[in-house]
Amino acid sequence: MVQSESSGLEKWLEENKFAQFLFKIGNYIPVVFLIALVSWSYYAFVIRLCLLYLLNVNPTQGVVYLVLYHPLLVLMMWSYFKATLTSPGYSIDPPIAGSTENRDSSFDVPATKPKTIILDENGNPVSVGSIMVKQSGEKRYCQKCQHDKPDRTHHCRVCKKCVLKMDHHCPWLNNCIGFRNHKYFYLFIVWGTIYCFFVTFATLPPTIQYAQSSYEAIISLDLNWSFLILIGGIFGLCLIGFAVYHTSLLFSNQTTLESLTKHNYKIKDDGDVTTSKYLNLFDIGKRANFIQVMGPEWYFWFIPIGNSLGDGRSWPLNSYKYSTLCESVENLTKPPQSA
Repeated sequence: MVQSESSGLEKWLEENKFAQFLFKIGNYIPVVFLIALVSWSYYAFVIRLCLLYLLNVNPTQGVVYLVLYHPLLVLMMWSYFKATLTSPGYSIDPPIAGSTENRDSSFDVPATKPKTIILDENGNPVSVGSIMVKQSGEKRYCQKCQHDKPDRTHHCRVCKKCVLKMDHHCPWLNNCIGFRNHKYFYLFIVWGTIYCFFVTFATLPPTIQYAQSSYEAIISLDLNWSFLILIGGIFGLCLIGFAVYHTSLLFSNQTTLESLTKHNYKIKDDGDVTTSKYLNLFDIGKRANFIQVMGPEWYFWFIPIGNSLGDGRSWPLNSYKYSTLCESVENLTKPPQSA
């Protein structure tokens, strides 16, 4: 019943151009709100607080605050705009020639793909796009995009496209989080967490000190300081939860969708389907998982510069888990021996 109502709503939106226009405008409301909120926080912290330190209270502390604040602001908003404006990568997109996606030879895949699994230069298995299947064992195919779904690809109802390594659709960015902007999104929530806690704890001491000086001081207290502490603390607590959660996903090489759903693996074309929520063949070790998203150069790890490894379609597999799965499939398909 719910599914039919949802499909009916989607059909109505496709036929109603004015509704589509309003829907697109509505998608930008969270983006505008977030930018306005950051702009206000700049005014409240720099103009209302730091200038007070520079001109009256403690110029040295004001300079320290400004020196620490602006790099955090730049890194947070740089990451935000990169995550917002960068395409997550779609299954219908051609590979980008000369990009960092094609640098690592261990991820190179032949132009033709006669097999489900190939071996890289070190002899480790690499999925070339079809180890994940439907529960029935059939190849994953998107009826809406009329295109095959590579491994870890999912269709986004908002973007109306199949997104490579889709994590989720983020309304705060008005964009999907996928293979090509995963790093930027992760850096945004990390730098956003640090930014929120910095402005909160930097504003808290002068606010307490000013409020304790006299009753008249409490009445004349700058409300920008109070709201900066309140809003910064609330967003900081929310973001730190997201940062911890996505850090755990990053080190286990999972997306939000993959952590919530079961996986259907098929090793051979004529083999059985292995269904499991906990077997993750793409987990190749914490360090390798981290480098796959953040890039091999350590000095670029926390800067929003695109240097993620891979092409979004083929993925290195955990050798031990893959060989274990192969053995289990062979044991299941092996005919029973006669006594």
